[in-house]
Amino acid sequence: MSNIGICHFRVGLTDGVSLEIDKWKKAFEGMGHKVFLIAGEAPGIDATIVHELCLGCPFIRIIYKNAFYSLKDFSSEEEFFQAILQLSAFIEEKINGFIKKNQIDILIIENIWALPLNIPACIALYKAIKLNKIKTIAHHHDFFWERHYYSHPTCNIVKHILSSYFPPDNRLIHHIVINSIARNELKRRRKIKSLVIPNIFEFKASKWKIDDFNYDFKEKIGLLPDDIVILQATRIVPRKGIGLAIDLVKELSKPDNLLFLKERGLYDGRNLSKNSRVVLVFPNLIEDLTYFRTLKEKINREGIKALFISEIVNRVREEKEQFKIYSLWDTYLFADLVTYPSFYEGWGNQFLEAINAKLPIVIYEYKVFTEDIKDKGFKVISFGSKIKGKDPQGLYYIDHHSLKNAVEKSMKLLTDSSARRRLTNHNFKLGLKYYSMAALKKYLESMVLIHIR
Repeated sequence: MSNIGICHFRVGLTDGVSLEIDKWKKAFEGMGHKVFLIAGEAPGIDATIVHELCLGCPFIRIIYKNAFYSLKDFSSEEEFFQAILQLSAFIEEKINGFIKKNQIDILIIENIWALPLNIPACIALYKAIKLNKIKTIAHHHDFFWERHYYSHPTCNIVKHILSSYFPPDNRLIHHIVINSIARNELKRRRKIKSLVIPNIFEFKASKWKIDDFNYDFKEKIGLLPDDIVILQATRIVPRKGIGLAIDLVKELSKPDNLLFLKERGLYDGRNLSKNSRVVLVFPNLIEDLTYFRTLKEKINREGIKALFISEIVNRVREEKEQFKIYSLWDTYLFADLVTYPSFYEGWGNQFLEAINAKLPIVIYEYKVFTEDIKDKGFKVISFGSKIKGKDPQGLYYIDHHSLKNAVEKSMKLLTDSSARRRLTNHNFKLGLKYYSMAALKKYLESMVLIHIR
Protein backbone atom coordinates (compact mmCIF):
# COMPACT_ATOMS: atom_id res chain seq x y z
CA MET A 1 0.00 0.00 0.00
CA SER A 2 1.13 3.54 -0.74
CA ASN A 3 1.15 6.92 0.94
CA ILE A 4 -0.59 9.24 -1.50
CA GLY A 5 -0.41 13.03 -1.38
CA ILE A 6 -3.05 15.19 -3.07
CA CYS A 7 -2.24 18.85 -3.77
CA HIS A 8 -4.63 21.62 -4.80
CA PHE A 9 -5.24 25.32 -4.21
CA ARG A 10 -8.06 24.44 -1.82
CA VAL A 11 -9.85 21.44 -0.38
CA GLY A 12 -13.03 21.00 1.62
CA LEU A 13 -15.13 23.51 -0.32
CA THR A 14 -18.02 23.08 -2.77
CA ASP A 15 -16.17 23.72 -6.04
CA GLY A 16 -15.93 20.84 -8.49
CA VAL A 17 -12.25 20.04 -7.95
CA SER A 18 -12.61 19.95 -4.16
CA LEU A 19 -15.56 17.57 -4.51
CA GLU A 20 -13.59 15.29 -6.83
CA ILE A 21 -10.67 15.26 -4.38
CA ASP A 22 -13.08 14.01 -1.70
CA LYS A 23 -14.12 11.12 -3.94
CA TRP A 24 -10.59 10.17 -5.00
CA LYS A 25 -9.43 10.27 -1.38
CA LYS A 26 -12.25 7.99 -0.29
CA ALA A 27 -11.62 5.60 -3.20
CA PHE A 28 -7.89 5.35 -2.48
CA GLU A 29 -8.53 4.82 1.23
CA GLY A 30 -11.03 2.11 0.37
CA MET A 31 -8.23 0.38 -1.53
CA GLY A 32 -6.00 0.47 1.57
CA HIS A 33 -3.83 3.49 0.79
CA LYS A 34 -3.15 6.40 3.14
CA VAL A 35 -4.02 9.83 1.75
CA PHE A 36 -2.52 13.15 2.85
CA LEU A 37 -3.79 16.54 1.63
CA ILE A 38 -1.81 19.71 1.05
CA ALA A 39 -3.52 22.96 0.01
CA GLY A 40 -3.66 26.70 0.39
CA GLU A 41 -6.91 26.53 2.34
CA ALA A 42 -8.85 23.65 3.85
CA PRO A 43 -11.77 24.74 6.06
CA GLY A 44 -12.67 21.95 8.45
CA ILE A 45 -10.37 19.45 6.71
CA ASP A 46 -7.21 17.75 8.01
CA ALA A 47 -4.56 19.03 5.61
CA THR A 48 -1.10 20.57 5.46
CA ILE A 49 -1.64 24.28 4.79
CA VAL A 50 0.76 26.24 2.60
CA HIS A 51 -0.76 29.70 2.41
CA GLU A 52 1.11 30.51 -0.82
CA LEU A 53 -0.86 27.77 -2.62
CA CYS A 54 -4.03 29.73 -1.92
CA LEU A 55 -5.38 31.79 -4.81
CA GLY A 56 -6.28 34.52 -2.36
CA CYS A 57 -2.67 34.98 -1.25
CA PRO A 58 -1.90 38.68 -1.97
CA PHE A 59 1.38 38.12 -3.80
CA ILE A 60 -0.09 35.28 -5.87
CA ARG A 61 -2.82 37.68 -6.97
CA ILE A 62 -0.21 40.29 -7.92
CA ILE A 63 1.69 37.77 -10.02
CA TYR A 64 -1.49 36.62 -11.74
CA LYS A 65 -2.54 40.16 -12.63
CA ASN A 66 0.93 41.02 -13.96
CA ALA A 67 0.99 37.82 -16.00
CA PHE A 68 -2.37 38.25 -17.73
CA TYR A 69 -3.57 41.84 -17.36
CA SER A 70 -0.73 44.37 -17.12
CA LEU A 71 2.92 44.03 -16.17
CA LYS A 72 2.99 47.18 -14.06
CA ASP A 73 4.24 46.19 -10.61
CA PHE A 74 7.74 45.21 -11.77
CA SER A 75 10.36 47.27 -13.59
CA SER A 76 11.17 44.52 -16.11
CA GLU A 77 10.36 40.98 -17.19
CA GLU A 78 13.51 39.79 -15.45
CA GLU A 79 12.47 41.34 -12.13
CA PHE A 80 9.05 39.75 -12.54
CA PHE A 81 10.61 36.36 -13.26
CA GLN A 82 12.93 36.59 -10.26
CA ALA A 83 9.97 37.38 -8.01
CA ILE A 84 8.19 34.27 -9.34
CA LEU A 85 11.26 32.11 -8.72
CA GLN A 86 11.78 33.48 -5.22
CA LEU A 87 8.23 32.61 -4.15
CA SER A 88 8.46 29.31 -5.99
CA ALA A 89 11.54 28.34 -3.97
CA PHE A 90 9.67 29.05 -0.73
CA ILE A 91 6.70 26.90 -1.82
CA GLU A 92 9.03 24.12 -2.98
CA GLU A 93 10.62 23.95 0.46
CA LYS A 94 7.19 23.49 2.03
CA ILE A 95 6.26 20.77 -0.47
CA ASN A 96 9.54 18.93 0.11
CA GLY A 97 8.77 18.97 3.83
CA PHE A 98 5.29 17.56 3.20
CA ILE A 99 6.68 14.76 1.02
CA LYS A 100 9.35 13.77 3.55
CA LYS A 101 7.20 14.07 6.67
CA ASN A 102 4.43 11.87 5.24
CA GLN A 103 6.74 9.58 3.25
CA ILE A 104 4.73 10.23 0.11
CA ASP A 105 5.05 7.54 -2.57
CA ILE A 106 2.68 9.08 -5.14
CA LEU A 107 1.77 12.74 -5.51
CA ILE A 108 -1.46 13.81 -7.23
CA ILE A 109 -1.50 17.37 -8.57
CA GLU A 110 -5.05 18.66 -9.02
CA ASN A 111 -5.39 21.22 -11.84
CA ILE A 112 -2.37 23.30 -10.76
CA TRP A 113 -0.63 22.44 -14.05
CA ALA A 114 -3.80 23.00 -16.07
CA LEU A 115 -4.77 26.59 -15.27
CA PRO A 116 -2.07 29.25 -14.58
CA LEU A 117 -3.76 30.59 -11.48
CA ASN A 118 -0.66 30.16 -9.33
CA ILE A 119 2.49 30.21 -11.44
CA PRO A 120 4.99 29.96 -8.53
CA ALA A 121 3.22 26.83 -7.26
CA CYS A 122 3.35 25.12 -10.65
CA ILE A 123 7.13 25.63 -10.88
CA ALA A 124 7.65 24.64 -7.24
CA LEU A 125 5.78 21.36 -7.67
CA TYR A 126 7.71 20.44 -10.78
CA LYS A 127 11.06 21.05 -9.08
CA ALA A 128 10.00 19.15 -5.96
CA ILE A 129 8.97 16.16 -8.04
CA LYS A 130 12.29 16.10 -9.91
CA LEU A 131 14.26 16.52 -6.69
CA ASN A 132 12.42 13.75 -4.85
CA LYS A 133 12.04 11.56 -7.97
CA ILE A 134 8.45 10.98 -6.94
CA LYS A 135 5.83 9.30 -9.13
CA THR A 136 3.14 11.80 -9.97
CA ILE A 137 -0.39 11.89 -11.34
CA ALA A 138 -1.34 15.20 -12.95
CA HIS A 139 -5.13 15.34 -12.78
CA HIS A 140 -6.31 18.03 -15.19
CA HIS A 141 -9.90 19.28 -15.02
CA ASP A 142 -9.59 22.05 -17.64
CA PHE A 143 -6.70 23.61 -19.59
CA PHE A 144 -5.66 27.22 -19.99
CA TRP A 145 -6.16 27.13 -23.76
CA GLU A 146 -9.87 26.55 -23.13
CA ARG A 147 -10.17 30.01 -21.54
CA HIS A 148 -9.83 33.05 -23.83
CA TYR A 149 -8.41 35.32 -21.12
CA TYR A 150 -5.16 33.32 -21.03
CA SER A 151 -4.54 33.77 -24.76
CA HIS A 152 -2.60 37.05 -24.42
CA PRO A 153 0.06 36.90 -21.68
CA THR A 154 1.75 40.20 -20.82
CA CYS A 155 5.32 39.05 -21.60
CA ASN A 156 7.53 36.36 -23.09
CA ILE A 157 8.40 34.96 -19.67
CA VAL A 158 4.77 33.99 -19.12
CA LYS A 159 4.51 32.54 -22.63
CA HIS A 160 7.56 30.37 -21.87
CA ILE A 161 6.07 29.21 -18.56
CA LEU A 162 2.78 28.30 -20.23
CA SER A 163 4.55 26.23 -22.87
CA SER A 164 6.82 24.52 -20.32
CA TYR A 165 4.67 23.85 -17.28
CA PHE A 166 1.04 23.72 -18.42
CA PRO A 167 1.30 20.84 -18.23
CA PRO A 168 4.94 19.69 -17.88
CA ASP A 169 6.21 16.65 -19.73
CA ASN A 170 8.36 14.31 -17.66
CA ARG A 171 8.66 10.53 -17.33
CA LEU A 172 7.73 10.81 -13.64
CA ILE A 173 4.38 12.42 -14.49
CA HIS A 174 1.33 10.53 -15.74
CA HIS A 175 -1.51 12.68 -17.03
CA ILE A 176 -5.21 12.16 -16.33
CA VAL A 177 -7.94 14.21 -18.02
CA ILE A 178 -11.70 14.13 -17.48
CA ASN A 179 -12.95 14.03 -21.07
CA SER A 180 -11.94 12.85 -24.52
CA ILE A 181 -11.79 16.38 -25.94
CA ALA A 182 -9.08 17.32 -23.45
CA ARG A 183 -7.19 14.11 -24.19
CA ASN A 184 -7.14 14.83 -27.90
CA GLU A 185 -6.14 18.48 -27.45
CA LEU A 186 -3.32 17.63 -25.03
CA LYS A 187 -1.94 15.16 -27.55
CA ARG A 188 -2.27 17.65 -30.40
CA ARG A 189 -0.81 20.67 -28.61
CA ARG A 190 1.87 19.12 -26.39
CA LYS A 191 2.37 15.60 -27.78
CA ILE A 192 1.51 14.33 -24.29
CA LYS A 193 -0.52 11.13 -23.87
CA SER A 194 -3.20 10.98 -21.18
CA LEU A 195 -5.89 8.73 -19.77
CA VAL A 196 -9.54 9.71 -19.36
CA ILE A 197 -11.20 9.30 -15.96
CA PRO A 198 -14.60 11.03 -15.86
CA ASN A 199 -16.03 12.68 -12.78
CA ILE A 200 -18.07 10.32 -10.63
CA PHE A 201 -20.52 10.39 -7.74
CA GLU A 202 -21.27 8.31 -4.63
CA PHE A 203 -24.61 7.01 -5.88
CA LYS A 204 -24.80 3.98 -3.59
CA ALA A 205 -23.57 5.90 -0.55
CA SER A 206 -26.11 8.69 -0.81
CA LYS A 207 -27.99 9.41 2.40
CA TRP A 208 -29.82 12.48 1.19
CA LYS A 209 -33.14 12.75 2.99
CA ILE A 210 -35.29 15.26 4.82
CA ASP A 211 -34.52 14.92 8.52
CA ASP A 212 -34.45 16.75 11.85
CA PHE A 213 -31.71 19.09 10.66
CA ASN A 214 -32.84 20.24 7.22
CA TYR A 215 -36.64 20.02 7.54
CA ASP A 216 -36.91 23.80 7.95
CA PHE A 217 -34.74 24.72 4.96
CA LYS A 218 -37.50 26.26 2.83
CA GLU A 219 -38.83 28.26 5.74
CA LYS A 220 -35.38 29.53 6.70
CA ILE A 221 -34.68 30.94 3.25
CA GLY A 222 -38.13 32.54 2.95
CA LEU A 223 -39.88 30.01 0.72
CA LEU A 224 -43.53 29.00 1.01
CA PRO A 225 -44.31 25.26 1.20
CA ASP A 226 -46.01 25.38 -2.22
CA ASP A 227 -43.34 27.45 -3.99
CA ILE A 228 -41.71 25.73 -6.97
CA VAL A 229 -37.94 25.60 -6.43
CA ILE A 230 -35.62 25.73 -9.44
CA LEU A 231 -32.11 24.96 -8.23
CA GLN A 232 -29.05 26.48 -9.94
CA ALA A 233 -26.41 24.66 -7.90
CA THR A 234 -23.30 25.79 -9.79
CA ARG A 235 -20.84 28.46 -8.76
CA ILE A 236 -21.68 31.90 -10.13
CA VAL A 237 -19.24 32.46 -12.98
CA PRO A 238 -19.99 33.55 -16.59
CA ARG A 239 -19.44 30.17 -18.26
CA LYS A 240 -22.34 28.70 -16.27
CA GLY A 241 -24.84 30.41 -18.61
CA ILE A 242 -27.14 31.36 -15.75
CA GLY A 243 -29.04 33.86 -17.89
CA LEU A 244 -30.81 30.87 -19.47
CA ALA A 245 -32.02 29.70 -16.05
CA ILE A 246 -33.48 33.16 -15.47
CA ASP A 247 -35.22 32.98 -18.86
CA LEU A 248 -36.72 29.61 -17.96
CA VAL A 249 -38.04 30.84 -14.61
CA LYS A 250 -39.48 33.94 -16.27
CA GLU A 251 -41.43 31.76 -18.70
CA LEU A 252 -42.61 29.34 -16.01
CA SER A 253 -43.80 32.31 -13.94
CA LYS A 254 -46.08 33.67 -16.65
CA PRO A 255 -49.77 33.66 -15.63
CA ASP A 256 -50.84 31.08 -18.23
CA ASN A 257 -48.09 28.66 -17.21
CA LEU A 258 -48.72 29.14 -13.51
CA LEU A 259 -52.42 28.51 -14.14
CA PHE A 260 -51.56 25.26 -15.94
CA LEU A 261 -49.42 24.15 -12.99
CA LYS A 262 -52.15 25.05 -10.51
CA GLU A 263 -54.84 23.19 -12.44
CA ARG A 264 -52.75 20.06 -12.89
CA GLY A 265 -51.18 20.03 -9.42
CA LEU A 266 -47.54 19.17 -8.83
CA TYR A 267 -45.96 15.73 -9.19
CA ASP A 268 -45.77 15.28 -5.38
CA GLY A 269 -49.39 16.18 -4.66
CA ARG A 270 -48.83 19.80 -3.70
CA ASN A 271 -51.53 22.20 -4.83
CA LEU A 272 -50.43 25.67 -5.77
CA SER A 273 -52.15 28.68 -4.25
CA LYS A 274 -52.52 32.23 -5.51
CA ASN A 275 -49.35 33.08 -3.57
CA SER A 276 -47.21 30.28 -5.05
CA ARG A 277 -44.09 31.37 -6.91
CA VAL A 278 -41.44 29.87 -9.13
CA VAL A 279 -38.18 30.66 -7.31
CA LEU A 280 -34.63 30.36 -8.62
CA VAL A 281 -32.29 29.36 -5.78
CA PHE A 282 -28.48 29.81 -5.84
CA PRO A 283 -26.72 27.88 -3.04
CA ASN A 284 -23.14 27.93 -4.35
CA LEU A 285 -20.20 30.34 -4.32
CA ILE A 286 -20.36 33.80 -5.93
CA GLU A 287 -16.98 33.92 -7.66
CA ASP A 288 -17.46 36.71 -10.21
CA LEU A 289 -18.99 39.85 -8.72
CA THR A 290 -19.42 41.61 -12.06
CA TYR A 291 -21.35 38.66 -13.47
CA PHE A 292 -23.33 38.40 -10.22
CA ARG A 293 -24.41 42.05 -10.51
CA THR A 294 -25.40 41.55 -14.15
CA LEU A 295 -27.54 38.56 -13.18
CA LYS A 296 -29.17 40.54 -10.37
CA GLU A 297 -30.03 43.30 -12.84
CA LYS A 298 -31.62 40.77 -15.19
CA ILE A 299 -33.54 39.15 -12.32
CA ASN A 300 -34.93 42.55 -11.27
CA ARG A 301 -35.68 43.54 -14.86
CA GLU A 302 -37.57 40.30 -15.58
CA GLY A 303 -39.42 40.46 -12.27
CA ILE A 304 -38.68 36.92 -11.13
CA LYS A 305 -37.98 35.69 -7.61
CA ALA A 306 -34.42 34.54 -6.88
CA LEU A 307 -32.53 33.75 -3.69
CA PHE A 308 -28.74 33.78 -3.24
CA ILE A 309 -28.05 31.69 -0.15
CA SER A 310 -24.36 30.72 -0.26
CA GLU A 311 -23.81 32.23 3.18
CA ILE A 312 -25.87 29.42 4.76
CA VAL A 313 -24.71 26.56 2.51
CA ASN A 314 -21.41 24.71 2.64
CA ARG A 315 -19.89 21.37 1.82
CA VAL A 316 -21.05 19.87 5.12
CA ARG A 317 -23.63 20.79 7.72
CA GLU A 318 -22.73 22.72 10.84
CA GLU A 319 -24.22 25.10 13.37
CA LYS A 320 -22.67 28.54 13.89
CA GLU A 321 -23.74 30.83 16.70
CA GLN A 322 -27.22 29.32 16.86
CA PHE A 323 -27.91 29.32 13.13
CA LYS A 324 -27.61 26.45 10.70
CA ILE A 325 -25.26 25.95 7.79
CA TYR A 326 -26.92 23.49 5.43
CA SER A 327 -24.98 21.20 3.13
CA LEU A 328 -25.12 21.64 -0.63
CA TRP A 329 -26.84 18.25 -0.75
CA ASP A 330 -29.64 19.49 1.51
CA THR A 331 -30.63 22.03 -1.14
CA TYR A 332 -31.38 19.30 -3.69
CA LEU A 333 -33.96 17.72 -1.38
CA PHE A 334 -36.23 20.75 -1.67
CA ALA A 335 -35.76 21.36 -5.39
CA ASP A 336 -38.38 20.55 -7.99
CA LEU A 337 -36.12 21.03 -11.00
CA VAL A 338 -32.39 21.61 -11.57
CA THR A 339 -31.03 24.01 -14.19
CA TYR A 340 -27.58 23.34 -15.65
CA PRO A 341 -27.20 25.76 -18.59
CA SER A 342 -23.38 25.83 -18.68
CA PHE A 343 -21.80 26.74 -22.00
CA TYR A 344 -18.59 25.02 -21.02
CA GLU A 345 -17.75 22.31 -18.49
CA GLY A 346 -14.70 20.12 -18.13
CA TRP A 347 -17.15 17.40 -17.17
CA GLY A 348 -20.16 18.30 -15.04
CA ASN A 349 -20.49 17.57 -11.32
CA GLN A 350 -23.91 19.18 -10.89
CA PHE A 351 -25.24 16.94 -13.66
CA LEU A 352 -24.47 13.87 -11.54
CA GLU A 353 -25.72 15.53 -8.37
CA ALA A 354 -29.11 16.12 -9.98
CA ILE A 355 -29.25 12.52 -11.19
CA ASN A 356 -28.41 11.26 -7.72
CA ALA A 357 -31.17 13.43 -6.25
CA LYS A 358 -33.58 11.97 -8.84
CA LEU A 359 -34.45 15.39 -10.20
CA PRO A 360 -35.17 16.38 -13.80
CA ILE A 361 -32.39 18.53 -15.20
CA VAL A 362 -32.62 21.33 -17.76
CA ILE A 363 -29.34 21.43 -19.64
CA TYR A 364 -27.59 23.40 -22.33
CA GLU A 365 -25.82 20.76 -24.39
CA TYR A 366 -22.21 21.82 -23.84
CA LYS A 367 -19.54 20.10 -25.88
CA VAL A 368 -18.33 17.55 -23.33
CA PHE A 369 -21.93 16.51 -22.69
CA THR A 370 -22.51 15.83 -26.37
CA GLU A 371 -19.14 14.10 -26.87
CA ASP A 372 -18.77 11.97 -23.70
CA ILE A 373 -22.08 11.77 -21.82
CA LYS A 374 -25.08 12.01 -24.14
CA ASP A 375 -24.48 8.67 -25.84
CA LYS A 376 -24.89 6.86 -22.51
CA GLY A 377 -28.63 7.48 -22.87
CA PHE A 378 -29.46 10.06 -20.21
CA LYS A 379 -32.82 11.81 -20.59
CA VAL A 380 -32.72 15.58 -20.06
CA ILE A 381 -34.74 18.71 -20.75
CA SER A 382 -32.64 20.44 -23.39
CA PHE A 383 -31.98 24.10 -24.05
CA GLY A 384 -30.37 22.91 -27.29
CA SER A 385 -26.76 23.45 -28.26
CA LYS A 386 -26.81 26.77 -30.11
CA ILE A 387 -26.62 30.31 -28.82
CA LYS A 388 -28.84 32.85 -30.57
CA GLY A 389 -26.99 35.97 -29.37
CA LYS A 390 -26.24 38.34 -26.50
CA ASP A 391 -28.54 40.82 -24.81
CA PRO A 392 -27.44 44.45 -24.18
CA GLN A 393 -25.93 43.40 -20.83
CA GLY A 394 -23.78 40.74 -22.48
CA LEU A 395 -25.77 37.69 -21.34
CA TYR A 396 -26.33 34.94 -23.88
CA TYR A 397 -29.77 33.76 -24.93
CA ILE A 398 -31.19 30.97 -27.10
CA ASP A 399 -33.91 31.05 -29.74
CA HIS A 400 -37.54 31.20 -28.63
CA HIS A 401 -38.38 27.75 -30.02
CA SER A 402 -35.68 26.03 -27.92
CA LEU A 403 -36.74 27.92 -24.81
CA LYS A 404 -40.41 27.10 -25.42
CA ASN A 405 -39.64 23.38 -25.76
CA ALA A 406 -37.66 23.45 -22.50
CA VAL A 407 -40.54 25.19 -20.72
CA GLU A 408 -43.14 22.71 -21.99
CA LYS A 409 -41.07 19.68 -20.96
CA SER A 410 -40.35 21.27 -17.59
CA MET A 411 -44.06 21.78 -16.93
CA LYS A 412 -44.79 18.15 -17.85
CA LEU A 413 -42.19 16.85 -15.41
CA LEU A 414 -43.41 19.23 -12.72
CA THR A 415 -46.93 17.82 -12.99
CA ASP A 416 -46.72 14.23 -14.32
CA SER A 417 -45.48 12.00 -11.49
CA SER A 418 -45.28 8.84 -13.63
CA ALA A 419 -43.24 10.45 -16.41
CA ARG A 420 -41.01 12.10 -13.83
CA ARG A 421 -40.40 8.83 -11.98
CA ARG A 422 -39.58 6.94 -15.19
CA LEU A 423 -37.09 9.59 -16.29
CA THR A 424 -35.30 10.03 -12.96
CA ASN A 425 -35.07 6.28 -12.27
CA HIS A 426 -33.69 5.72 -15.76
CA ASN A 427 -31.01 8.36 -15.26
CA PHE A 428 -30.12 7.05 -11.81
CA LYS A 429 -29.48 3.54 -13.14
CA LEU A 430 -27.20 4.93 -15.85
CA GLY A 431 -25.34 7.07 -13.31
CA LEU A 432 -24.81 4.03 -11.12
CA LYS A 433 -23.49 2.05 -14.07
CA TYR A 434 -21.05 4.56 -15.52
CA TYR A 435 -20.20 7.14 -12.85
CA SER A 436 -20.34 5.53 -9.38
CA MET A 437 -17.60 5.08 -6.76
CA ALA A 438 -17.35 1.46 -7.88
CA ALA A 439 -16.59 2.69 -11.40
CA LEU A 440 -13.95 5.11 -10.05
CA LYS A 441 -12.23 2.32 -8.12
CA LYS A 442 -11.93 0.30 -11.32
CA TYR A 443 -10.51 3.33 -13.14
CA LEU A 444 -7.93 3.96 -10.44
CA GLU A 445 -6.91 0.32 -10.18
CA SER A 446 -6.67 -0.43 -13.87
CA MET A 447 -5.80 2.92 -15.44
CA VAL A 448 -3.66 4.71 -12.85
CA LEU A 449 -1.84 2.53 -10.37
CA ILE A 450 -0.74 0.05 -13.03
CA HIS A 451 0.88 2.89 -14.96
CA ILE A 452 2.86 4.32 -12.07
CA ARG A 453 4.18 1.22 -10.33
